[in-house]
Amino acid sequence: MKKWRGVKTLVQDAVDKGSTAVEQVHMRTAAVPFKLLEKVPPLTAPVRGVHAVHDLAVSGSYGMVRLVNRVAGKVLDVAFDVLEAE
Repeated sequence: MKKWRGVKTLVQDAVDKGSTAVEQVHMRTAAVPFKLLEKVPPLTAPVRGVHAVHDLAVSGSYGMVRLVNRVAGKVLDVAFDVLEAE
């Protein structure tokens, strides 16, 4: 059971760190066209609004991946506890 807990921890860490890294790349990559479009005077305000909504949606999505990852880890911890108790 100890090995399974170790595998669970490794997978959980990989998902957490991986999703954080991908989120950062996603945000930096998406920022480039937004920054360019924000330099066009008639588009500045609308693009800033779209950029803010985009960043919020991206942060929320990757945050949800990390939340589900943590919840799945807790569920597995309980399952492992039950299996060990038997």
